[in-house]
Amino acid sequence: MDPLDVLRRADHRLVDLVTTLDTTDLDLPSPCSGWDVRSLLSHTVASIDAFAAAVDGGEGPTEQELFSGADILGADPLAVVRGSIERSQRAWSTITDWERPVTSVLGEMPAGQAVGIVTYSTLIHGWDLAVAINRAVEFDEAEATLAEQVGSALVPALRPQDLFGPAVPTDGGATPTQRVVAFAGRHPF
Repeated sequence: MDPLDVLRRADHRLVDLVTTLDTTDLDLPSPCSGWDVRSLLSHTVASIDAFAAAVDGGEGPTEQELFSGADILGADPLAVVRGSIERSQRAWSTITDWERPVTSVLGEMPAGQAVGIVTYSTLIHGWDLAVAINRAVEFDEAEATLAEQVGSALVPALRPQDLFGPAVPTDGGATPTQRVVAFAGRHPF
C-alpha cells in the first residue's frame, strides 16, 4: 500500500466534498460535538498544515490552534482547502525514506507514521463532513485498512484527552467504513 496514494485519494474526496458546500452549509452541525462544519473543516485544514510543516519546515499551527476549531477558512473555504492540500502533497512527495524522523505537533515519529496519521485524520473528518452535509462516503479497501491500522493505535491514545469518543458497537454486518468510524466514536448508522 503506497501511503501517498491513499493520502491523495483522501485529499481528493475532501476537495470534492468542499466543492459542494455553500455558505449556509458552514453553519450546519457536524458529528463532532460542539463543532459546526466551519470549525470541523478548519480543524481538518489545520491538521493537514501541521503535518505538512513537519515535513517542509514551514509554518504550521500550534497544538492549541490545531484543536481550537477557530475559523481559518475565511470567505473562500475551497481555496484554503486546495492550498493546504497542495502544500501537503508537495511536502510528502519529497519523502524517500519513510523511517526518517519528523517532528509534528504530536511529537517525533517516523515519516510513515506521520503520513498515516494525517491520512487517517482526513479520512475521518471527510466522513464527518459528508455526514454533516448529507452525503454518503465509503472508504475503499486501502483506505479502510490504513484507517484501521492507524486508528487502532491513535484513537486509544487520544481518548483520555476527549479527542475521540468511546467506540460505538457495531454488528457483523457493518461495512469497513462503519467499523472505522464507530471505533473513532462516531455513530455510523
